[in-house]
Amino acid sequence: MTLSPPLARVLVIEDEPDLQDALVTYLNMEGLDAHGLSSLADAQVWMGSNDFDVLLLDLGLPDGDGLSWLRKRNDLRDKGVIITTARSDALSRVTGVRAGADVYLVKPVLPEEIVSLVHNLMRRLRGQTPVSWVLDETGWRLLAPDGRALKLTHSEHVLLQRLAKFSGQAVSREELVISLGHQPEHYDFRRLEILIRRLRNKAKEAWGTALPLETAHRQGYAFTANIRIGLS
Repeated sequence: MTLSPPLARVLVIEDEPDLQDALVTYLNMEGLDAHGLSSLADAQVWMGSNDFDVLLLDLGLPDGDGLSWLRKRNDLRDKGVIITTARSDALSRVTGVRAGADVYLVKPVLPEEIVSLVHNLMRRLRGQTPVSWVLDETGWRLLAPDGRALKLTHSEHVLLQRLAKFSGQAVSREELVISLGHQPEHYDFRRLEILIRRLRNKAKEAWGTALPLETAHRQGYAFTANIRIGLS
């Protein structure tokens, strides 16, 4: 008999009671195990005796700023983190990505989108996708399936790190620019195109084969092969 994987456990930190209740109810109806809290203090207590897989975090909370709190939580690095907030400015998005968020969503957000994102994050967290490529965190290298390594610059590493988190899916140009530490409205997107082209050419020259880094028309870019982030 094949056992089904355990339910994905989602912690929702949202101080608006109606929104929190709606999110928790919908997530549970969709087969997830969701629990809602209204403050960072409540989360601190709850997390002391409970575990979860994915955090759904509002930023404007009554007892503190969610971004500042997230930045200090090194123990959340093995969790999926989705930020939901009314803050739509580029600086907040940049700060959110740097603080460790996998996804930054601006309210209003469709519950269906959150469910899809939770499932995507769980596939990565549980390692259900067969791995062929490895992004080496210690040496800034990309390892091909046959073990050959490609040395990366800082920008190339950050770019691939973001793409690897959503392997097989398109990541928007704006999101990639934010992960690189820039504000999209003040950024020349030709710089991103040059970075992508140079990385592709570097891989082609080193390995003689094309890097599975594809352009998604009108969407962004996608790393289309299986890849994980870790140690070599």
